[in-house]
Amino acid sequence: MFQQVLIAGVGALGSEVAKNVGLLGSKSVFIADPDIVEPRNIGHSVLLCQAPVIGQSKVSQALDRLRTWFPRTDWNGDSVEIADVDSQQFSKAEILFGCVDTDLARTEIAALSARFGLPVCDAGLGGTSTRVGRVSWLPGAQRSACFACLLTNRRRAMLLNLWESDVHACWARNPAEECADWTTTPTMASIIAGLQVELALSASKNRDTDAFSLRLDLDYPSVSETIRHLRSPGCPLHDDVPEDLFPICTLAECMSCGNMYVPGQRIGWVRRRGACPSCGSRELTIRESSRGQLARSSS
Repeated sequence: MFQQVLIAGVGALGSEVAKNVGLLGSKSVFIADPDIVEPRNIGHSVLLCQAPVIGQSKVSQALDRLRTWFPRTDWNGDSVEIADVDSQQFSKAEILFGCVDTDLARTEIAALSARFGLPVCDAGLGGTSTRVGRVSWLPGAQRSACFACLLTNRRRAMLLNLWESDVHACWARNPAEECADWTTTPTMASIIAGLQVELALSASKNRDTDAFSLRLDLDYPSVSETIRHLRSPGCPLHDDVPEDLFPICTLAECMSCGNMYVPGQRIGWVRRRGACPSCGSRELTIRESSRGQLARSSS
């Protein structure tokens, strides 16, 4: 059983994972999710479906429910992306459950895993239908594969540049990062989240140092398959990972009204959530930043 747990994302999957670690009696759980409750969330999440408050932070509503259900667990969280969580949470955690829905967020988690030597159990829903799910064990060891190792060199460099480069406009988003059109079924979320926690417990107990994924497809007779992952020699998230992983945008320009301002936030955050304080436009371009080395070493 895990005593100190981090959970990235508290949507359909993250809600089920939080419920499961609560049932196991974990001592302390910290949840990170920057989003607010929207009408489409209500029917998908076990933590957000009862007396939902539209516009309230997901974390706040989830914590209220979890503290009622599992009073012996110390539940905490913040309405931020996982990359903005205080480093102390990573230092004391035993496991990070990834319940996010983009490759960029998973790559950021891979960098944090490398920085803190923290095992990650990631999961995702969909891909080809609503009856498909995947769980990946990524042990956080230098010689083991991380999520970024599973990507092509080109895809990995593109994602790393999304959090480093000041060349591209923030609004030039990659279509592949958008969520699937279909609706996540709460039943599949429950199945995959249960498998996610069970696989993490088993892999941790067996001290598995090799990365692997378990893919579940209820549309086919074979149902599941296990895929072993090898570390990519081109992945920069293993050796000499810098402490300042995520560069900060120190100057941005609004392409709609020309306003120049200082976001003071990670470039990745500005690209996904930034808006001009003058006109509200999201058509922003990074002009200056404090930059790292990951994107250049991967290209």
